[in-house]
Amino acid sequence: MKLLFLTQVLDREDAILGFVSRWVRGLASEVESLRVIALEVGDTSDLPANVSARAVGRKGRICRYLRYRKLLHKAFAEDGFDTVLAHMVPRYSLLAHGPAQRAGAREFLWYTHAGVDRRLERAVSLVERVFTASEDSLRVSSPKKLVTGHGIDLEHFGRSEVTPPEPARLVSVGRLTPRKDPLTILAALALLLERGFDVYLDLVGGGLTVSDEGFKRQVEARIVELGLAARVRVLGAVPYLEIPAHFETATVVVNASLTGSLDKVTLEAMASRRPVVSCNDTSPALFAELGAAGEALCFKPGDSAGLATCLAALLSSSAARRGELGAELRALVARDHEVGVLMARLVDEMGGAS
Repeated sequence: MKLLFLTQVLDREDAILGFVSRWVRGLASEVESLRVIALEVGDTSDLPANVSARAVGRKGRICRYLRYRKLLHKAFAEDGFDTVLAHMVPRYSLLAHGPAQRAGAREFLWYTHAGVDRRLERAVSLVERVFTASEDSLRVSSPKKLVTGHGIDLEHFGRSEVTPPEPARLVSVGRLTPRKDPLTILAALALLLERGFDVYLDLVGGGLTVSDEGFKRQVEARIVELGLAARVRVLGAVPYLEIPAHFETATVVVNASLTGSLDKVTLEAMASRRPVVSCNDTSPALFAELGAAGEALCFKPGDSAGLATCLAALLSSSAARRGELGAELRALVARDHEVGVLMARLVDEMGGAS
């Protein structure tokens, strides 16, 4: 198989999409050759010899479109790529459809988000199969839908069993946007402090847009209003390679995301052997095997009091019990969401390995 992989960013140090490099390595180990077309290409020093990368660039909408079409034409018509997998962006599937169809190439899409629009529906109708992490991660009814689990790198997260330092620290990882709901986490922290808990919070992640910068100022203002300036660190964007170190400092990881679908950060925290509380729609099913302990990791979206209750229970438990829970959570990820297994399955579903 000669696989064309379409994504936004290929850079092992990117704060949000650094994991894509691990996906590419995994896919490359299963195919004859792999080419990545991305808007941005950065550090690719970890990629094997059978991988090539092409950067489209972000400047100029028309020029970007024309360059993308040129790169697609070359890949299919001149270089013989026979399969295309679009990652997360339905528009990439739409752009690739014509050139792929003319070349007789097989078309696939990976998508994990609660949002549904016409582009997604159109892309699903065009591709042969669409892969997703959980039932709620693709809210389009289609026989083409295949739930595969996420792809989490267990060598990157939780390689060593590190005991988090004292005093207790909450860690939230993700873009600093309203959809990640850091304001609910701040309100829960204030409630914990009122109850006498000695606890701190790190918000790890930056914004992407001008409006995100405005929201960051709103978050910083709320920190001051709640009297949390000495308790909260707003750390901004952190390279993907450094994220495991932040999980290691966490007593508990908090995911207040309002996106609804299974958040990869939740699984990364689990892989890091850390208790994680989440309001994702998928969380009850994710934690179901743990029984009552799993139920205690779930809270309702926007419910700061409920979040504080979850956190208080975990912070009141022993370090040994939190460690046992972290080990159980990592085992779930290892079984259902390991990246190497996922990449091999994707290639198999797309037509076979090299």
